[in-house]
Amino acid sequence: MFRHGWHFSLILGSLLYSTITGFGQAPVFTNASVAGGTFSTQIIITSNQVYTIQVSTNLINWDSVGSDTATDKLITLVDPRGTAGFSRQYYRILLGSVASFSLQFLEFANAGSFNGNPTPNTTFPVVLNSYSAGFQVSDDTNYPAATNVFFTGPAGSGLTNAPGDPGNSNINTGRENSAFYQSALVSSPAAAPGGNWVVNYKGSNQTFTVTDPQAASRLVVPYPTLTVSGGVLVSVSWVYRDATTGATLGGAPAYVSNIQLQVYGNSSQPTIYNSPNLTPGTTSHTLTSTVNYSDISGFGLAYQDSLGNNYVVDYGH
Repeated sequence: MFRHGWHFSLILGSLLYSTITGFGQAPVFTNASVAGGTFSTQIIITSNQVYTIQVSTNLINWDSVGSDTATDKLITLVDPRGTAGFSRQYYRILLGSVASFSLQFLEFANAGSFNGNPTPNTTFPVVLNSYSAGFQVSDDTNYPAATNVFFTGPAGSGLTNAPGDPGNSNINTGRENSAFYQSALVSSPAAAPGGNWVVNYKGSNQTFTVTDPQAASRLVVPYPTLTVSGGVLVSVSWVYRDATTGATLGGAPAYVSNIQLQVYGNSSQPTIYNSPNLTPGTTSHTLTSTVNYSDISGFGLAYQDSLGNNYVVDYGH
């Protein structure tokens, strides 16, 4: 399992390592910390070498989560999944790139329309109306077309050997060297079920055992207010509301990991603005480019939960 080079494990700042001599700079973990529920560390290591980062909860089963190249003898590692639910989490580095695979779900809900007003007309309860499965591949070569990647979920999932949707999939062969394949939307059931999921990729089955995503209970409604000046969308602010009752919450629920503003255009330009991923405590965003209010067809406030799944709460214009 190990490649030539250095093998490292890290458990919340406690470094355990074994070495194989004869290769480059001995890696050093430094500046390890947990802030805002997210673990990060830096690794001093030989420059201009590609390294694969792997994670484990038991030091037996390891998952590749991506590759990187050290610049100025430094790699910065940030684990976006958060530390909630992990009693132990180990990290190690392998020399070279290793293809990695992950599965996530995208859950969708419609929360009303603005109808020319600064706040939307929303009727509660707001419920999920559809979902899709997302298959992420990193550090591979010769990525296939989306229609050659097939999704099969557990019984009742609504997906059986279903090809990926080319309109919502993308391949990035640049520095990121990754591909994202998204299944077609499923409206029945409206929420992704747990169980055994299989993605047929390049003729081989990648199997994932998924615990219940708890999607219905993890739906919250970021309720927005628009600020428009001179026909230009200047900023969007929001509060969090209970999806069932509409009651305003004191802040983001604990399961929210980040949130993003999405602004939709017409069919020829479906998305005209995406904010960066923002912290759960952020409740407003000022746009960094000009978006004419008349060009907007709708809005989305998309958040990721602590299980790595994404929720998109849409509003019509």
